[in-house]
Amino acid sequence: MDTSSLPEPLRVRMAELNARSAMKTLQDFVGRYLPDADSIDEVHAELRYAAGFNVTLLRQDLSAIEAVLADRPAPGVLARLIGWEGNWVLDDPSDEGAARFLGELAQLVRSVVDEAESGAR
Repeated sequence: MDTSSLPEPLRVRMAELNARSAMKTLQDFVGRYLPDADSIDEVHAELRYAAGFNVTLLRQDLSAIEAVLADRPAPGVLARLIGWEGNWVLDDPSDEGAARFLGELAQLVRSVVDEAESGAR
């Protein structure tokens, strides 16, 4: 994407977003969509709403989820991320349970992105 025509503050912000680590992107995603949601359906609705404005950020979120799942962080990190930062109660609050939940979230994000991109064509 050619950003040369964008105002400088927007170019700087885009560069900052692109430079974040996968874990930082995932933390931001979890903090944005999980704490106030009462159900996965509510998360889905929020993702669909967000896709109406910016699919690029959701693609970055999806990439971050996949990267963190592929290269697992230290023990306890995923469980804390979902349980504490996401304020989400899992049936299995272990790292494995959190990883499964993140895998389900990745599927959800992927479906929302696919839906938004197919609707834009």
